[in-house]
Amino acid sequence: MRKISFYILFLSLLSGCSQPVLFKENRLLMDTFAEISCLSPDKSNAMDAMDEAFKEMRRIEKVFSKFDKDSELSRLNRSAGKEEVIVSPGLFGIIERSINYSKISGGSFDITAGSKTQGRYKDILLDRGRGSVRFLSRDIKIDLGGIAKGYAVDRARDILSSYGIKNALVNIGGNMFALGSPPGRESWRIGIRDPKDKRNIIYKLSLKDRAVSTSGDYERPFHIINPFTGNPAEDIGSVTIVADSAEEADALSTAVFVMGIQEGLKFVKTLKDVEVYIVN
Repeated sequence: MRKISFYILFLSLLSGCSQPVLFKENRLLMDTFAEISCLSPDKSNAMDAMDEAFKEMRRIEKVFSKFDKDSELSRLNRSAGKEEVIVSPGLFGIIERSINYSKISGGSFDITAGSKTQGRYKDILLDRGRGSVRFLSRDIKIDLGGIAKGYAVDRARDILSSYGIKNALVNIGGNMFALGSPPGRESWRIGIRDPKDKRNIIYKLSLKDRAVSTSGDYERPFHIINPFTGNPAEDIGSVTIVADSAEEADALSTAVFVMGIQEGLKFVKTLKDVEVYIVN
């Protein structure tokens, strides 16, 4: 595990043990930078909470990575086209929810998007009672890159909350959850960058107990595949989704990016408590 940096920022001079302090840590996870900022008057508790949250995100990466040949997902991709495979509850759950995102988005979100034929998510068979997965064709492969970071952010948030952390910001490559708010403010301020000039912030969001995810070609051009064509989606500069969970925001931002502006806006209007910001 490569630790990028670690530092502590004091928000104010400590006059007593109840003063909140902002603790922040960065690590390299899921092929990007992950950062946790949390406020706590208890340094030891904050350190333990962040460490456990990073451990959980690392565990998720080892389970869901398609690049690690020994990951549970890689083993599933090798075997599920031949036979039924019993998988862990975490992997089963995210596949099941991914298929639901595929259904509500008309296939614009598809964890089999690398396949040559569209709509292959329909060829993934799930048995909830047995906790098993099977593919109807051997050429199907699952890629959780459009949802796993959001899921990991939500799990990190849950762990921080279990340690009594009430105010924190978790960020994995632009997939964020804003827990509570910073001291003296009603919300966390999150900037949406211009996809044509990353130094320029074109809009600022105010978030409290909400998640945000941005899909675009900021760091990896042409990496979002349109499952209907098999080619990179290129019609939009970026899509930012605000939702109740980071997983939902992650999946929906990918779906809207594929849909394009008009269809994407219509789609979001059908959803509850979801906001969208599109940069052309």
